[in-house]
Amino acid sequence: MHRPLMLTLVIAALLAGCSHAAPPPRPTPAPNKPATPAKPRVPETLQAPDWVRQGRYTLVSTTPTLEQRQPLLQMVEVSIPPALHSDVGEALRHVLQRSGYSLCPDVPPQALLFSRPLPAVHYQIGPMALIDALTILGGPAWELSVDPLNRSVCYALRSPSPAAPVGTLGLAP
Repeated sequence: MHRPLMLTLVIAALLAGCSHAAPPPRPTPAPNKPATPAKPRVPETLQAPDWVRQGRYTLVSTTPTLEQRQPLLQMVEVSIPPALHSDVGEALRHVLQRSGYSLCPDVPPQALLFSRPLPAVHYQIGPMALIDALTILGGPAWELSVDPLNRSVCYALRSPSPAAPVGTLGLAP
């Protein structure tokens, strides 16, 4: 009794699944307007995927990180070895190792900064951005300048010179 009804429903479902609607007609440009050329599209097969599978359960992003695009924003944690000459120039060269950047030549007035003894507090730096570490090592009297073309960093005297630091005793409640 229910068999003919069930067979009818199965046949109706099969026939409904086989039909498809005709594609909508393509719009034609108005006869009084010239057709503008369409922008060339990059085929999806030529676009890099956003994620790739690396291993069984790991997806890895294919977009470059901020640090890869701007190397001076990479996070660094540096320990200046005690055997290293304890001047600011050697510490700057040590911090810049493997960063892709170099220190500008020792010419006046930079030679004055580079020959200064390294403060004990600067033997351990970070974690912080590389550009912040370079700014701290230079100190408040020096302005960091970056040459992105040559990937070098230099220092110039600030004009006017910054005021002397204020002690913390006056700040306590």
